[in-house]
Amino acid sequence: MHFSTTSFLAVLAASVASAQQMQVNYYSDQCSSYLGAVEVSWATNLYAGPPNCYNYHYGAYANIANCWAGGCVCDFYQGSNCGGGQLFQQAFEGGNCVQVDGANSFACYYGM
Repeated sequence: MHFSTTSFLAVLAASVASAQQMQVNYYSDQCSSYLGAVEVSWATNLYAGPPNCYNYHYGAYANIANCWAGGCVCDFYQGSNCGGGQLFQQAFEGGNCVQVDGANSFACYYGM
């Protein structure tokens, strides 16, 4: 069986795109009482990717606990579907405990 370089790169890109890119942890307080996590595999490139959104409401605080894609950032919104026209909070990888009580959706990006 023979695969072309183009076929190999397409398969590789698909597997990277579906891999876990970051983990967002939720807490009941200022990032010390852990409640749960969301494994993010839908994030897109900050500068070249399409918009994305995940409807989720849980906990009062959140942080990006792990970033495997490099240069991770998440924007939290008060409205569902990343709407409402107002950015609620923004978390960056590393030292990023943000209050998300009242946020109903978030979008994540990599490549900062």
